[in-house]
This record gives sequence, structure tokens and C-alpha cells, in this order.
Amino acid sequence: TTAAQEQRRWKSRMDEAMRRRDVAKAVRSAASEARSTIVQRVFTESLNEVWRDVFTRLAPREPFVPAFGIPTSTKAGLEITLETIHPSGDTGGSPQMMLSAGNLNTAALSLFISLHLAVEPLVPCLVFDDPVQSMDEVHIAQFAALMRLLSKHHGRQVVIAVHERALFDYLSLE
Repeated sequence: TTAAQEQRRWKSRMDEAMRRRDVAKAVRSAASEARSTIVQRVFTESLNEVWRDVFTRLAPREPFVPAFGIPTSTKAGLEITLETIHPSGDTGGSPQMMLSAGNLNTAALSLFISLHLAVEPLVPCLVFDDPVQSMDEVHIAQFAALMRLLSKHHGRQVVIAVHERALFDYLSLE
């Protein structure tokens, strides 16, 4: 009877361990699903919208606009891809394939600004190191207008480092 009692006790412990494992799996699954839902909503709705608005202000004639694709969930985590969207709504290739080098830099710059706008900053300050180095005069003017908007309407302090005196004077005036 001692062996039978010992066996029942170990079986009870194993059953409890299995129950706890199942609960842990269910919690992990629910957390992963909640994370996927939140990331998908943030990346595909709010951040993509802000990114599109900022990018099109800086590159209004570019037909392809960069965006985050719909995140996919794997056991390793979330996979986030970048794509481009045509005004027709069709999805293009990745930004590296669809955008010029200048507009690829504009996409990165506009994503940086969008991320800044997506959260309430601890310090309402943006610092740029020669952000217009690959831009032509039209894009520089659009960048200056965007910086003015960030400064005046969003209450951001904007610090821009540039290497050309004439460009510094122009951006200072703007």
C-alpha cells in the first residue's frame, strides 16, 4: 500500500504540473495574440498614417509611399516588413527596390519624425544631423516647411546641423 500511495502522490503531482503547463501555454498564447493585435493596429493604422503624411509632405511627387506591412507572428516573435503603396492602393515592392536613394533617405527621415510624433515626448526636441544632404532645393523647402510646422504647431524645439553656410542661413530664416 505504501507503493500505491507513493504512486498516487506522484501521479497527483504530475497532473498538477501538466495543468500548470497548460495554463502557462494559454497565458503565453493570449499574450502573443494581444501583442500581435496591438502591434498590427499601431504599425498598420496609426504609424503608417502619420508616416504617409510626413513622407508625402517631403516627397509629394513620389508615387510609391513606404509603409509597414501587416506583421506576421512566428514562434520567434513578430516579423515586420516594409513595403510601398501606390496611390491606386496596390502594394509595390520593398522601399529599397521602389524608391530612389534620395527618397529612401526621405523615407528614413520621415519615419524618424513619425515615430517622434507617435508618442508624447519626454523632451519635445528633435535633433537632426545634416538631414538634407541628399535633397534637392524643392525637397529642402518642403523639409523646412515641415520643420516650421513641427516647431509652431506641435511645440517642438528643432535643432539642425548642416555643413553649408547658405543652407544654414536659409533654414534659420524658415
